[in-house]
Amino acid sequence: MQFAYKAVDAAGFTQRGELEAQTQGDALRTLFERGYTPIELKERIGGQVVAAAGTQAIRHGDVVALIRELATLLGSGVGMSEALATLQEATAHSGMRQTLATMIAAVHAGEEFSAALKKTGLDLPEYVSALARAGEATGDLGSALARCADQLEFEERMKGQAREALIYPVILIFTGIGAILFIFSFVVPRFATILRGRTADLPWISEWVLRSGMFVSSHWLLLLVATAAAVATTMLLLRRPGVRTEMAAWLSRLPVFSGWVASAELTRWTSTLAVLVQSRVPILLSIDLAASSVRLAENAARLRSVGDEVRLGKRLSGALEDRRLLEGSSLTMVKVGEHSGELGAMLGHVSAYAVERHRQLQRRVVALIEPISILVIGLALAVIMVGVVLAMASLTEIKL
Repeated sequence: MQFAYKAVDAAGFTQRGELEAQTQGDALRTLFERGYTPIELKERIGGQVVAAAGTQAIRHGDVVALIRELATLLGSGVGMSEALATLQEATAHSGMRQTLATMIAAVHAGEEFSAALKKTGLDLPEYVSALARAGEATGDLGSALARCADQLEFEERMKGQAREALIYPVILIFTGIGAILFIFSFVVPRFATILRGRTADLPWISEWVLRSGMFVSSHWLLLLVATAAAVATTMLLLRRPGVRTEMAAWLSRLPVFSGWVASAELTRWTSTLAVLVQSRVPILLSIDLAASSVRLAENAARLRSVGDEVRLGKRLSGALEDRRLLEGSSLTMVKVGEHSGELGAMLGHVSAYAVERHRQLQRRVVALIEPISILVIGLALAVIMVGVVLAMASLTEIKL
């Protein structure tokens, strides 16, 4: 196989060319043996250059592991170039190798790590670059990246806990819907066949149940396709950040979910703000990045207005109190942090308290969803059974 490459040599100059190799991995190995750091590697087929096959997609966990390992190496006194080269040699992930190659080339060209990280095109929150810049400014990039990895893992863990908490209610709801459709498809039509032509003498609830059963039985394939399409469409839409934001805004207006959404928002921005302040990111930039981490536009606007007041000389605790973003013991801890000079540590305690409160509210919401789902499904099944029983009872009143 023929590969076209773009690489950086030991002197930092860009080199382009072609080489023969069995696989993409062999081509990368050849470049490393020549002392080149690959930036691009594409397969050439029939005189045309195409993207090299077999490139693995980079997942969120891969990025977190990269930042964690890099923080460990830098904290151990290893230089940036050597740390990146070590990680590149150690990984078998083709996509990650190309990402590291891009970073190595940028670092060899004299760019800062934060700039090199942006060139990779990885989907990372804005605060990652801010933490990297703060670490570069303070000379403690390893600790800054460690906090960054902690925050990324924390956010992923919160998402995972929310998904796990909703698994049982979702299974319960779909099982109930399946049971209702089964009764409508196979049970109700048998009674409708017996009572065909006599529905005028049946109670309205029996007539509705029997007609619905016959409709489902006659169009079950169409309903199955429509249901599958609706589920697939919903899953695709939920992958879009804008749709998730709109859904969070809608849930925040519902009585059962409003407290849960509010606690999730509080957990998100307090944890982000705590990590940024602890990493010595300027307070105004920290507040702005914390505002960009929340989903609800209303909360983001309130946080940015806090930044505006702090810019005019107001204390952070006073601005948060005016916007009613914090209250009680959490607000007291922020005030103590301002007076003692340990604002970052106090914000960490506020974040920990918010996380615990969010977990409690999450358990309460799940505990409410389950009985509500059972009640709704039970009522639906009861209506069906009442309709069928009334239809059976009416047989004795029908004149033959």
